[in-house]
Amino acid sequence: MLATCAVLVLLDGISGMARAAPLGPPIANPERVSTAPPAYSPLLLSVSALPPTICVQDSALCSAQTGETQVTLTAEAPTAGVATWPSVQVAFVIETAVYDGVYDPNARDPGNLLGGPGDKCAEVTVGVSTACEESNGVPFFVAHAQQIANAIAVANTHSNVSFAMVDYFATLDSHDDGDGSEYHVDIPQFVAASSFGGQVQSTFQASVLSGGYVYGDSDFSDNILHSSMITAMFGTIIGSGLDWSPKTHHVIVWMGDTAPRDPNYVQNYAVSPADYFYGSGGTCEPAYSFGGLTSPECEGWVRSQDGNSTHSIAGLAKSSPTCTDSIGGVCTVDTIDLYSTPTDPYSPGWPCITSYKQEGGCPGGPAVRANVANVLEAGCDMAAATGGSWDGPSFYSCPNGQYGHLQAVFVGPSAGQPNINNPSLFNAFRQVGFGPVVGSQVANGTHQPIFQYIPFGAIQIVPLSKQHISATCLKANGLIFPSCDHTPVVVNRSGLLGLGWNWSTKPGQNQMYLGDVWTVSFLVFAAGPPLATVPVDAGTTPYCKAAGSNAIHGLFTWATYIPATNDTVVVQSFPCALVNVLGLPGVPPPPLVLLPPPPIPPPFAIPVAPPVPVLTAIGISAQVGVATISLQAAMAGLLGAGFLRIATKVRPIANPVLASKRTKVGSMFDREMGSGPHVGHFE
Repeated sequence: MLATCAVLVLLDGISGMARAAPLGPPIANPERVSTAPPAYSPLLLSVSALPPTICVQDSALCSAQTGETQVTLTAEAPTAGVATWPSVQVAFVIETAVYDGVYDPNARDPGNLLGGPGDKCAEVTVGVSTACEESNGVPFFVAHAQQIANAIAVANTHSNVSFAMVDYFATLDSHDDGDGSEYHVDIPQFVAASSFGGQVQSTFQASVLSGGYVYGDSDFSDNILHSSMITAMFGTIIGSGLDWSPKTHHVIVWMGDTAPRDPNYVQNYAVSPADYFYGSGGTCEPAYSFGGLTSPECEGWVRSQDGNSTHSIAGLAKSSPTCTDSIGGVCTVDTIDLYSTPTDPYSPGWPCITSYKQEGGCPGGPAVRANVANVLEAGCDMAAATGGSWDGPSFYSCPNGQYGHLQAVFVGPSAGQPNINNPSLFNAFRQVGFGPVVGSQVANGTHQPIFQYIPFGAIQIVPLSKQHISATCLKANGLIFPSCDHTPVVVNRSGLLGLGWNWSTKPGQNQMYLGDVWTVSFLVFAAGPPLATVPVDAGTTPYCKAAGSNAIHGLFTWATYIPATNDTVVVQSFPCALVNVLGLPGVPPPPLVLLPPPPIPPPFAIPVAPPVPVLTAIGISAQVGVATISLQAAMAGLLGAGFLRIATKVRPIANPVLASKRTKVGSMFDREMGSGPHVGHFE
């Protein structure tokens, strides 16, 4: 079924499949205030707190009638990004099979002793001929490696691009006589574009191609329709012999014209120009040891063959630490299928004798078309699975709409002096893609949560056991992001408690792209004063500082991420929301009791018995202006008033005896004062 679908796609491409029109530029959001540097497209951050007024101490006794407010953090990726890219490492994986342009005419089987059909064009004099529709891909790459690196760098002026190189072709199976390498590293360290061309010539050309453009002993007794591309890609992705850096985005550019050894892309050698061992081939890639790591037996190309999702090259590009640690979180694979006999169903290189015609062979035969479709579709599938670009023969279009641009440019009549000009291939290298990072990625996660909330002052987070927190992650198309991080981690720095979230729970998907929106809501309360309008979060924006907020021990409510334009970590402060904290009403004091004024003291002391409780009501006339009356005080007042009245009624009496006395008469009071004779007034 897969082969049939591939044939239909190929025939549509041959007949001129409609090409997809390029998309127009995205529409930008209205301008928003942001404190982030303008060298990239920052996240648009906002904070709100509802209700805006609460009672202190998580109480509901004040007029606000609630002690909690819901804080909502929102981070929006803008809908239009900055047209720049991160630092990028590009690893070229160059295939060196027969039709890639390295055929050795001196090594072919001139006497056809093995009984194979051979190649129509290669049946000329030994040492002179080349194969039919033999691409000049490898010779062109070697001769123009410097220009290729320069073109990629110029096409991405905002990036720091460096390059490395791997080559391969052998399978060591029944269709291969054992020549060549399954995985060979030519340039292990990623070098600047300025030195790439010289290193290609001093390593790959000098050692692998013996200083020229021919791979020694590469002939039709070697694999020509499939190769060890799975093994080569596995080693490249895991970085065997390569120094991938986690501070760059990782891109692999594959160039070749064979199919992987995968049952989804089987090649029928019974209709090919192979020298021997007819029948199907390339159904399973054997395990390969890369020092401390061995690739799985029967590793898949874009789909696993054993049920383990990571056991495919496409899966490895999303799960290998060398890919998840890259800025893009994935290794982007760009594929270039060379225009050659294995990719052209009508090439004269496909043999055509009666027995082959009966097998579905010959140019344009159904078996030949199926072979070609499997080669081309393998390249399309890998690019689509990893977000990369594809290019190939101009008559073919991938299922996802990517169409080829390569023109028919071949080695020419001399293997030793090949044609090294190929403008369409040069343009394919110049336009290799860097994957979804380019133009759409805004923020890539780091080693810590992207989003962090830190309360300020007396504001505290309601215990997680008493509230439900769930973040929301929406893509630009309005769909919910499936691996959204709903559960916060508790940030505890010297007793300061905060919360942290990522965009995704999967490290390889922890990136926000244009139009993505993240939101989370949670409850906080005021544990104490001040009873005023206060910020609910620690922030460093000018507005936060004006509101009295700031960082606490270097921590604040932030978004921290690596923007798509570089590998420098950005720490962007959220703004501040304000909440009005009200005090609780105090306990009312007891009612004030007015006591009566004290009575007028008598002229002398009158003993008063201890107070006796009065059990019966005492009638008080309306003229009494006091609330209560004391019986003892009233009686004392009455007695005093009586004596005063008696005293005023005693009149002095004339006494003639006393009046006749010559001496001065004084009273008893006078005697007490020490004066002369006296007589008491009342004696």
